[in-house]
Amino acid sequence: MHRSRRAAAVALLTLLSTGVMAGACSVSATAVSFGQYQALDFAGKLASTDRTTNATVSVVCTAIVGGGSYRLSLGPSTQGNSIVPRYLARSASAPGMAFNIYLDGTYTSVWGDGFTGAVIIANLPVGDSVHTHTVFGKIPAGQSALTAGAYSASLTITITYSP
Repeated sequence: MHRSRRAAAVALLTLLSTGVMAGACSVSATAVSFGQYQALDFAGKLASTDRTTNATVSVVCTAIVGGGSYRLSLGPSTQGNSIVPRYLARSASAPGMAFNIYLDGTYTSVWGDGFTGAVIIANLPVGDSVHTHTVFGKIPAGQSALTAGAYSASLTITITYSP
């Protein structure tokens, strides 16, 4: 009797482990690096200008059974907890440096969560695939209240799969 229960449990475990795998996707991005920012204007000497850059977001999917699509959203900055604008932080007591990430090189479509700003949506084929998306960063000119130092932020990319 004990032996037959064990065999049934092994058979059930085998049946459950041989089901159809749904597949998986992962997302990664290159760093957005703006370089040095000139915050001040001095007539004839210095001019504050927008700082722009771009980055690549990669989505790698494996074993996608029925195709579908995915959606990439970008969360708010930690300092200010906002999407428009986002802020690079130097320290808790210093003002943040306004910036944003855009889906277009004309800097009009902010990458956001779908409520504030737009999202990236792409179709997924059956099987394995790699998708790349170029995004664009911008620090607007004229932020004269900033203090010298290094500013940084970490943003969260969320991928949502739709069969």
